Amino acid sequence: MKFIHAADLHLDSPFEGLRQLPEPVWQLIYQAPFKATQQLVDQAIDQEVAFVLLAGDLFDRETQSVAAQLFLNEQLQRLIDAQIGVYLCFGNHDYQTANQAIDLPEGVHVFVSTVSTMTLTTRNQKRVAISGFSYPTRWLETDMAAQFPVRGDVDYHIGMLHGALRQSGTNHYAPFTLDELRETHYDYWALGHIHKPEVLQEQPPIVYAGTIQGRHKNEAGEHGYTLVRSQDTRLVPSFVPVNPVDWVTLAITVTDQQSETELIDLVFEQLSRLTDETTFKLVSLTLTNVEALPGQVVAQLNNGNWFDRLSQLQEDQYEANRCWIYETHSQPAATDIHYSQLDAEFWKAAQADVFTGDELTKAAGKKLLSYPFLADHLLASTTLEDTQERAENELLQQARLEADDHAD
Repeated sequence: MKFIHAADLHLDSPFEGLRQLPEPVWQLIYQAPFKATQQLVDQAIDQEVAFVLLAGDLFDRETQSVAAQLFLNEQLQRLIDAQIGVYLCFGNHDYQTANQAIDLPEGVHVFVSTVSTMTLTTRNQKRVAISGFSYPTRWLETDMAAQFPVRGDVDYHIGMLHGALRQSGTNHYAPFTLDELRETHYDYWALGHIHKPEVLQEQPPIVYAGTIQGRHKNEAGEHGYTLVRSQDTRLVPSFVPVNPVDWVTLAITVTDQQSETELIDLVFEQLSRLTDETTFKLVSLTLTNVEALPGQVVAQLNNGNWFDRLSQLQEDQYEANRCWIYETHSQPAATDIHYSQLDAEFWKAAQADVFTGDELTKAAGKKLLSYPFLADHLLASTTLEDTQERAENELLQQARLEADDHAD
């Protein structure tokens, strides 16, 4: 017996910070989760699996389009037409209320908001019980794992749960403990919600399939689904990557006083080494040792002109390189750089006082903080890091320009 466990398709959910890319590049990235889902269905049919489990968050209620709904229905219908069972539960992003239920193809088995069990018989006459539930609201603080029945009189019993391990404090997403799952004596737990593929227990397997396509740089690496095979009385999972897009980092150390053009040539040379035929790479570029650059080039890095020129040149090369640099960071190599006439120790002391969430929000003012999306951005740790990096580079730029003037 074989089956597929997948979760967190998040069809039509946005890729963070990329909408400003040229339209052909954006479309390539936007279509990635759709292509990954279609590849999953293709392989399910080719492998002749008995059924497919979809453990929640197939789409986002806030961003779901008619096109995404039609696509999902088409793919589910392909599985039904191939006589592959489809069992799904809804999670915290695609939760279903009584008056907002979506239409799905006939034959798709959907779990309701209370824990229930469905039973099927496979082609090789194995009886399989599948227990699960769907979210009726965005947050679900109830311990749903405690409501799952113990293993029934079947060949295999599988649990489907979209949730997170219980933590100290508030738990919004169907919190559970591993002991609760173990006490059911199931043969497999198909988990959703956590986007990184992860095996919480080898046998019997307790598995997060992960999201099918990473949506931002914190979701780098391979993403896909879990293919599960029966071996004697055990169920054995294996991870299958299908993500068309990956997030990677590229660090380049500047070695001499390169011009703006020479620096771009160096970047493209390094970028070509990332090329492969399986995934398109979204690249975060970090330039280190930038104090070696002429002051004018440091200024171009800081004001964004160098990145604008790089982006224009990328439009001619991204298809061949199968890469796109979506952000750049520039860092000095030395930890104790004396920025012009600024005393290094004074700068270090000022960093601790100035670059804090309180200071940043105070500078922004109450009016800006009244907008939730701006408040979230300003309070994010990456915003503080980027602001501090920009300040350091502005000081470095001034120091390099002064050094160039003295050299003249």
